[in-house]
Amino acid sequence: MYDCVRKQCSRMGIIFIFCILGFVAANEGGPPVITEHPSNVVARRNDPATLNCAASGASRIRWYRDGEEVTTSTLDTRSHRVLLLSGSLFFLRVTATRRDNDAGTYWCVASNSYGATRSRSATLTVAFLADEFQAEPESSVKARVGEPLILPCQPPKGSPPPELTWLRDGEEVTNSSRVNVLATGDLVISQVVEEDSAVYICRARNAAGSRESEPSKVIIMTPPWFEERPANVTVASGVMVELACRARGSPTPTVTWRRLDGKMPLGRAMIEDQRLVLDHVAAADSGVYVCEVESEAGIAAARATLTVVDAPELTQKPQDVQVVSGERAKLSCVVNGDPKPFVLWRLPDADKTALLSAGQSSGRASVDGSSHTLLLQDVTTEDSGAYHCWGISNGGGVTARAEVTVVSAHPPPVVGVGPEDLKLVPGDIASFPCEAVSEAATPTITWWYRPAAHLPARQLTAEGDDARISLPTNGALILKDVQADDAGIYTCHITADTGSVEQAAILRIVDEPSLQESFLLPAPPSKPRVMAVNETAVRLTWLPNSRVSESSSLSYTVEYWRQGWEEWRVAEALIPQETCVLGNLAPGYTYTFLVRAVTERGASFPSPWSDPVTTRSSRDPALSEDQLRHVRRRLSRPAVTLNDAVITAPDSVLLTWEFLPSMDEAVEGVLVYTLSERGTVQVATVLGSSSSSHLLHDLTPNTHFTIFLVPFWRSVEGTPSNSHTVFMPEDVPSTPPSDVRVTQREEGFILITWATLTVEQARGEVIGYQVTLTHNGTQTLETVQSPWLEARGLAPGRLYTVRVAAQTAAGLGPFSAPVLMDVSSADSHTQEADEKDDDASVLYAPPQPAWLVYLLIPLVLLLSMGTLLYVRRLRGKSTPTNPPHAPALYQDPSLYPAHHSVNMYGEQKLWRPSESDKESSLSSTRLLRPEQLVNEYAEPRIQRANETTEPYATTALLVAPSSPRMTHAAPWRHQSDDSGVQVNWAAFLPPPPACPPPRDFDMGDPVGASDFCGGVYRVVTPSSSQYDNMAGSEQYERPCDATSEHTYDIYTQVAPVDNRGGFLTFNTLQARDHRRARSESQPPVPGDPPQSNTH
Repeated sequence: MYDCVRKQCSRMGIIFIFCILGFVAANEGGPPVITEHPSNVVARRNDPATLNCAASGASRIRWYRDGEEVTTSTLDTRSHRVLLLSGSLFFLRVTATRRDNDAGTYWCVASNSYGATRSRSATLTVAFLADEFQAEPESSVKARVGEPLILPCQPPKGSPPPELTWLRDGEEVTNSSRVNVLATGDLVISQVVEEDSAVYICRARNAAGSRESEPSKVIIMTPPWFEERPANVTVASGVMVELACRARGSPTPTVTWRRLDGKMPLGRAMIEDQRLVLDHVAAADSGVYVCEVESEAGIAAARATLTVVDAPELTQKPQDVQVVSGERAKLSCVVNGDPKPFVLWRLPDADKTALLSAGQSSGRASVDGSSHTLLLQDVTTEDSGAYHCWGISNGGGVTARAEVTVVSAHPPPVVGVGPEDLKLVPGDIASFPCEAVSEAATPTITWWYRPAAHLPARQLTAEGDDARISLPTNGALILKDVQADDAGIYTCHITADTGSVEQAAILRIVDEPSLQESFLLPAPPSKPRVMAVNETAVRLTWLPNSRVSESSSLSYTVEYWRQGWEEWRVAEALIPQETCVLGNLAPGYTYTFLVRAVTERGASFPSPWSDPVTTRSSRDPALSEDQLRHVRRRLSRPAVTLNDAVITAPDSVLLTWEFLPSMDEAVEGVLVYTLSERGTVQVATVLGSSSSSHLLHDLTPNTHFTIFLVPFWRSVEGTPSNSHTVFMPEDVPSTPPSDVRVTQREEGFILITWATLTVEQARGEVIGYQVTLTHNGTQTLETVQSPWLEARGLAPGRLYTVRVAAQTAAGLGPFSAPVLMDVSSADSHTQEADEKDDDASVLYAPPQPAWLVYLLIPLVLLLSMGTLLYVRRLRGKSTPTNPPHAPALYQDPSLYPAHHSVNMYGEQKLWRPSESDKESSLSSTRLLRPEQLVNEYAEPRIQRANETTEPYATTALLVAPSSPRMTHAAPWRHQSDDSGVQVNWAAFLPPPPACPPPRDFDMGDPVGASDFCGGVYRVVTPSSSQYDNMAGSEQYERPCDATSEHTYDIYTQVAPVDNRGGFLTFNTLQARDHRRARSESQPPVPGDPPQSNTH
């Protein structure tokens, strides 16, 4: 089989070879076959190019262009066209001139003896690109943000047509939603943005090369906009003002300031960094100023109002006064200005809040309501000190200081010029001068004559028998035609309310006249000033009188007076200079000084009295007079400006201020004064001259406040700053309405009243009250505007909780303590909330009708007697194993089913009243609700196995099977098979305790087991199985245990014993294992609980 296949394959191969040979032989006799056709060629001028063409069986290949045969180098050696051996046409250089242009359509023709074959046509394109663009964008283009932008571009002429691309800062631009390159070559941006600012170039490219247009710088302009607008400014006159105006845009806008309602104050106005600066503004500069910003992109303007207010001006300053104790002092101060300034008197008190305004008074000081005059009645030495008159407005502040010195007495008068001794001959005229000086009271001068020192004196008057006597108004005595018997002692006596003084002169009658020198005394010096003072010395300075000629014999005498002295005394004499230091003074005393000039002619008239000065006490840390004078001089000028007062909360304001140039070193801090419209004053001290802000707290909402600053250095207070007035917004009330009362008018109709809030409590305008009525978890809201509510449609027999809250525009305030009301047909009684303790619950005692008491007493007696008889009857049926004193009632198995425990918890308990119940009425200290009842009769107690039973009562306490709540459970009735007695125990038995112990309760530790939550005792009766396995539990505590008033004895569960009685008695508990835990926890009692008649 293999041989057959091999032979067959050999035959087929031979046949295939013959076929091929036949085909070749057949073709050798036909026209050429084009094996490679020419393709289109694009070449740049003068560049070489090749048009390919190949054919099989061709003896000759010729080329044609546009129908004409191409002359090659074979035919013309000068031709740049070369026919290659393969048949391709090679151009040494492509020409494109008018005489010779190689561009055209070419094809090749292959021929032999059998015929010719033509190839497909191919195009030779001579690529070129002109240098100049037909259209290109401008070198600089501007556009506004948001506007469309078109950059034109028509490429240079070229072949083939060039391709266009756009370059943005050297990177190619791609089409997007905003940017698009049209087919015509234009670049279109629909909405330009600021980021489109760049340099754009249009590029044309083909085979001949590429051309780029001139760069076009595109500037996207942003219309001017204000980064900071000028704000309205109110300043005091004389300060420098800056009106801010900062604008931005592209290109940068120019800023121009102009004034709408007046001329710009040239010379005092300048522009610095777009801001308008006005120096030393005056009231005439008030007006509207406009900041205009302009650029190619647009124009914008902003305006601000400048208000220049004049600082207050003191037209009448208070003067220093010296008054005697018990008298009245008056200080006048007149301050004018526009706006009208606020005048305050700062009293010399360590309390910085000692301020008085018009119409106010404090102690003996009061301020007149119209003239702002300060009156001091019945002054004492405590009223001595410096009184400051402050004038304050939003334009600035001024201050004036007056010293009030209260002394026990004024200095007595002093003899200015006294009489001198005279020697006259008979017939001459005797003239005795006498001038009194008394700055505290009007003096009276009288003359007295005494012939000799041992003889009595008589008063000389002008109205007497002696016509020679003359008493002029200047106080002098003139005696004409003197005689020998006129010789004697003449005394000038000066009397005033403050004291008296006298000076005498001797008249001698001689036979021979003597030379009388001219009576010319030196002029008095100026008022002495106290330059420094300490405990025992003062330093005085004065100025000489200008009428006194320089004399080598000129000296000075200083006299002084101290409280308690009757006359002036010489402190120092023969002082050569106009200054001296007087020592040996008593500490703490007030002194007054005067100075006389003394020459060889005598002493001058006394100088004006100095201001009273008090030497320091041994512990007075005050500044020296030099320091005080220097500090007062510096702080008498404005030192600080209150810039702004921003309300940050209903009770707080943020203040910012700045110190004037060169004044920050002269102060130690500022006092922040806050005056309310009700007259209250708050003062905060901010130390440090670098501080420039302060946050005021605890301001009363819904109140106007005037705020200003006072700089200080040590104990010296300076000139107040300008003031700011703010009105604090309303806030929610701080306290609930008090004295909530509930009065029942008729069935279902309750009148609820309460007391309104004070202005301080309301902290705003009370727009209404919200009253909540709550019953069994259902809450009803009522909103009223008056302080009372008529509640209608209330269901009788229900217990409601009433709470009231006041409401302002800022919101609702806190609710009052709950007040309970029992809606019934009878009169309801409520107790007012205990206002002494806001957290205390309102207590309510249910009504106790007298008929119910009279009915219950015999029922209880009958029930007790019946129970006692029934117990004795059951005791007779008890087995001997039971204790002999066990009540028979508890041995009846039918009374207590086997699946129930002895009591409501499945526990064996004894009940006895706790000590707290014996001492007070529990019913009057609990909130009663229909679903929550409180045990008011007895407390459970555990009896240990080894404890002798001492039963408190012989009545067994039975309850219904336990349930989570005894809210609406039906009374449990027990059917007795023995006696047929039906007992509704739930009708009169006490409810279970409020907080029964959980199963993990540690029975070994005393823990509170009741629950006093929110002033209401909650009673829960869990199932008996809840307290299994209590022996190993941990201590159990709840939040309400700490405030419970109950005392419980808690037991472990003991299963019923199947004895013959079938029921456990009190004494059978002694034989059972049980543990005891006693809980005694008393809540804080706010006051004596109201008494109740339930026990």
